[in-house]
Amino acid sequence: MARTISVETMIDPTAFDTYIQLRSIAEKYHVEDKLEIPQLVIVGETSTGKSMLVQNFLRFPCSFSQANVATRCPVAYRLIYKPDLPDGRVHVKQPADCEVTQLGDYLRQLMEQIEQTGNGFREKPELIEIESASYTDFEIIDVPGFVSGEKNSDHRTAVETIVEQFVRDPRFSIVLLKEATQIGVNSTATQRVHHLCTTLTPIKSILPPRPDYHDHMITIQTKFDTFMLHNTTAQAANEMIALQLKEFGESYFVNMIFGGYSMPTRSFDENVAYITNLPQLEKEHVDRWVNDINQYTEPGTDQQRFNPEYRERIGIEVVRKQIQDLWLRVRITL
Repeated sequence: MARTISVETMIDPTAFDTYIQLRSIAEKYHVEDKLEIPQLVIVGETSTGKSMLVQNFLRFPCSFSQANVATRCPVAYRLIYKPDLPDGRVHVKQPADCEVTQLGDYLRQLMEQIEQTGNGFREKPELIEIESASYTDFEIIDVPGFVSGEKNSDHRTAVETIVEQFVRDPRFSIVLLKEATQIGVNSTATQRVHHLCTTLTPIKSILPPRPDYHDHMITIQTKFDTFMLHNTTAQAANEMIALQLKEFGESYFVNMIFGGYSMPTRSFDENVAYITNLPQLEKEHVDRWVNDINQYTEPGTDQQRFNPEYRERIGIEVVRKQIQDLWLRVRITL
């Protein structure tokens, strides 16, 4: 059964219209299978918010965010354009007979089963197909998180073997998540992605090195609320963001949870409402912080105010747009 949710089009309306026209042409000449489906992989260390980003992008809760349950296999969220569905309706096509409201529990049970078998991981992706008239054909892969200082080397190797197959593949754009307060030398995910993409001796992949991977990657820096707590002057905030941009390149900043909100303890509808209201909530928190750190800056002095260009890099709506722009960068050919 389809469920009505406030789902907006994934990309700019003009680009979405162009996409629909392209689909129509492909259907007319029976070459739909020739359309290249954009694919994106979200990577990062454990607990950096990969699954949370997925559901904030899709606009409804679909992850299994719960204590002691980790991602144990790649989860492929395949979005399908379904024009005959009413506006705002979302339908789960795969797994069959699974409601949108049941996806989180379905994935949680799956991860618990995988954790108890073999080495605790599975390389084969779990396919989740979701249909909507507001979606373009698109695939988002959520992979297990990198581990740092892990005593169990088998654990670390299992995760990197899974991640390698996607980040090394030129068909995939990469979204790298890291915490906003984490400096370059401490970012395990950044180091491992670079190694997996460029090494001449891969773990298992038969693909050649991908030296230009950085041209197809953006960095999302999460837990920005902690960054705000640690940077209480405009000068400190400007210097830290400048350093992050220098170290990690094209970066954007986001905080997807405020005030200790806990999705696992709330109902599906409450979480949908939270995701819907998050952009405004986040805007209020960040704007208040900017005002606070600027209040110590006197006009006419050489004291720094918060760089307005940096403000444009902060927020879930900004992050959503950057993911949408990755979609637009992918060449769709017939």
